[in-house]
Amino acid sequence: MKTKQTCVIVSPEYDKHSRGPALLRITLAKDFSKFDFGYQTTDYYIRGGWVKISKDTCLLCSKTNKQLKLVRAENIPLGPSKHRFKTTKDWLYYSLIFPPIDNDTKVIDLLEDIPGSPNDFNYYNIQLDRKQFILVETDF
Repeated sequence: MKTKQTCVIVSPEYDKHSRGPALLRITLAKDFSKFDFGYQTTDYYIRGGWVKISKDTCLLCSKTNKQLKLVRAENIPLGPSKHRFKTTKDWLYYSLIFPPIDNDTKVIDLLEDIPGSPNDFNYYNIQLDRKQFILVETDF
């Protein structure tokens, strides 16, 4: 099996428009880009409320305005389905998978909706600083 190098950016820098899930890690591989999130519910909503992600979620390359459409969501439903929390202490970890990002892309936005509202999971100016990444060997 051929081994490939994959770039993992832990705790990337970004500006977030809405409160909600934290962007924990980005995996940049030859065949895909994966964005991992973590979210803990609050007592703002009864039993922690609910979450979903739009099927229209995309990455927007700041420099070229090129859009990369969501390929797959893991552990979070696509709207209109919802993940309903059971308590105000629940955690949810999920991943969003996109096509690969060009190596020369330094900044990207992850947008659930354009232009977005405070309820959307929109993340702006995500820094893809490949100087501060972890290089891993993978078999995928």
